[in-house]
Amino acid sequence: MSDDPADSEGSLLRRHEEFIKSFFKRGAEFAEELLRENEKLRFRAIELEARVRAVELGAPPTEALRELLARIELLEKEREILLHSRDSVQQENADWKARYLEVERENSNLANLYVASYQLHSTLDLKEVIHIILEILLNFVGAKTFAIYLLEDTDQTLHPIAAHSVALPEVPVINVGEGLIGRVVQSGGSHFEGAVRSHARDLAHPLVVTPLRFKSEIVGAIAIWDFLVQKTALAEVDYELLGLLAAHAASALLAAKRIADAGGRPLRLSELRDWL
Repeated sequence: MSDDPADSEGSLLRRHEEFIKSFFKRGAEFAEELLRENEKLRFRAIELEARVRAVELGAPPTEALRELLARIELLEKEREILLHSRDSVQQENADWKARYLEVERENSNLANLYVASYQLHSTLDLKEVIHIILEILLNFVGAKTFAIYLLEDTDQTLHPIAAHSVALPEVPVINVGEGLIGRVVQSGGSHFEGAVRSHARDLAHPLVVTPLRFKSEIVGAIAIWDFLVQKTALAEVDYELLGLLAAHAASALLAAKRIADAGGRPLRLSELRDWL
């Protein structure tokens, strides 16, 4: 190392100049970088302003904007699908709930009918049996205008022994095999019009005819001309109720009639109206 003071001072000046140059160089580079970033931001701002003006003026959107609009449209469609699915699920739930309530009503009706059927077989009094049948037809089947017929064995005629919403003397006596009621009883099947209202009530043409049969023996028939106003249609359970009622009512009536016959001279059905 030189001990000359002049050399030491010159070296110090050179290092100082190099530091100054390096400092200003880094400052210039930093300034240039800032200018470049500022220029990028300025162009970006100009581009965004142009997009905003284009949207406001209804000009054709840029590719990025088109993608954004397409995405929005897709999301709107997905939203509509979800809303539709929600409505469908709600409707399905409502349908299942209605079906559940319908099944509950049917089960309740069948349970009540079995109770009523038990009542039919709990008595051998003909008046009580007929009263129970009337109650079942009115409260469980929903019949409004109807009659119960019993068969007179001696001359094969059907005599009305009880009626509701129609005067019993107005209900005609029917010969088996004649007229709608007589033919249905002779066939052993049931007749259903499907309607629950009779616009012009014709006692010769009921909406429903159900024969009362005990095994192969015809006991009588049930004829229905009209139903209660709250009943709008015949349901599957109605056919089951009528079929079940026909079998139980037939056996109960037959047993009660034979007990009545055994109490004295045979009870002729033509006299039964006054006896009841």
